[in-house]
Amino acid sequence: MNKTKKFKGLRMFATTLAVVFMSSSYAFAAPNENSAKAFDQKVISTISADRALEHIRYLSEEIGPRVAGTDEEIMAREYIKNEFTKYGYQPEIQEFDISNVVTKLAIDSLGNKEMKANAATGSGHTTENGLTTTVVDCALGATSSDFPESVMGNIALIQRGGASFSEKAMNAAAAGAAGVIIYNNVDEALNATLGDYVSPIPVLTISKADGELLLNEMKDKEVIATINARVTTKSWNVTAKIEPKNKNKATDGIVYVTSHLDSVPYAPGANDNASGTGMLLEFARVLKSFPIDKEVRFVVCGAEEIGLIGSKYYVSTLSQDEIARSVANFNMDMIATSYEPCTTLYASTVDGKSNLVTDYAIEAAARLNNNVVRVNYSKSSDHAPFGDAGIPAAGFIWGDDQAKLEPWYHTPQDTIAQNISVERLQQAGEIVGAALYSAIRVQTPNLVNKPTNFNVMNQVYDLGIAQ
Repeated sequence: MNKTKKFKGLRMFATTLAVVFMSSSYAFAAPNENSAKAFDQKVISTISADRALEHIRYLSEEIGPRVAGTDEEIMAREYIKNEFTKYGYQPEIQEFDISNVVTKLAIDSLGNKEMKANAATGSGHTTENGLTTTVVDCALGATSSDFPESVMGNIALIQRGGASFSEKAMNAAAAGAAGVIIYNNVDEALNATLGDYVSPIPVLTISKADGELLLNEMKDKEVIATINARVTTKSWNVTAKIEPKNKNKATDGIVYVTSHLDSVPYAPGANDNASGTGMLLEFARVLKSFPIDKEVRFVVCGAEEIGLIGSKYYVSTLSQDEIARSVANFNMDMIATSYEPCTTLYASTVDGKSNLVTDYAIEAAARLNNNVVRVNYSKSSDHAPFGDAGIPAAGFIWGDDQAKLEPWYHTPQDTIAQNISVERLQQAGEIVGAALYSAIRVQTPNLVNKPTNFNVMNQVYDLGIAQ
């Protein structure tokens, strides 16, 4: 899930609760007695959260953090490509440009202990091999007198406060430092900006606790650190598709299933978003064996966490004809959290209104007697570029009754052990899978034997093709 706009729209939940319930209330209507005959029951019975979990395990444990543009993102890309190939697809890699500063701080004299570090906006960069040298205490770094001669060619350790971040960086560069580490003066994450100043040397920020740890180590010994702040310039989408199999019923419609393969720094990304990608691969396995009437395109997006760059690029490559033929986008992001309060599966749209995708999802949930789906507003995941292009799209994500996420997302605790519920993964897989199958068939018992006595979809849509 994209950090920059993380569920900004979900904060509107309390003020729009009545509207949300009105838009999704038909999920609570009396079941149609024929709904058990819905054709997607065969599909649902083959979806396995345990299989999806194996993908989550590989992505989050064998690979780990998968920051956009890094070797780890490439490893994830190749794994996903190989899984598609195993299922009989002909996957393609779509490369696009990014500009992402990837940071690493390892304390060599502490057994290569890694500290969580962020590059300040405007930071200089290192070579790919990084910068390895001595750390020197430079107090507040507010004046030239804070910098001893020994900082020349070394790394200046500076406490926050007393001057702006840009002044500290300029003073360090003027003193001949080869790099800067600024540690916080309060117990919270530190993200710094240098304003209009573009530093010729790397400037990293760390927590108060890690800064104090370094100071303590420096009391009686030399502390050697390696700084790496390099720019990555490429990321990748992995795509695969199934053509319609029912020749007599085939349409020219296109349905997209999306997730993202990257994570934020230091986060294994088990739920965000190995969970969505694991289930996407499970859908790809299952649907290869079933008749479909529309083209299905699977798109695993890169660089979601730095601004939805992969999905924006993918949508930008679609022709006007392809967009006109696009029926729906089902996007899965963070669909397996174990956090107990997250009992609602939000189907978020770019305008907060229901559409074809949310309607199918609510109908599917009703068929499964699992009425957990709510429509909500968010543009913070890979459904947004599709929705902005006029394609009915929704992003699926678990949240609590106030639309808040689990406390472990974007942290090192986003692991299988801490943050994955196989039961929630199965629930989401069945609901989204059933909704997806409704969207890729022209006429099935899903549409005839609807789970409720409402006819919302047929009033607004022509069996899956948006008006």
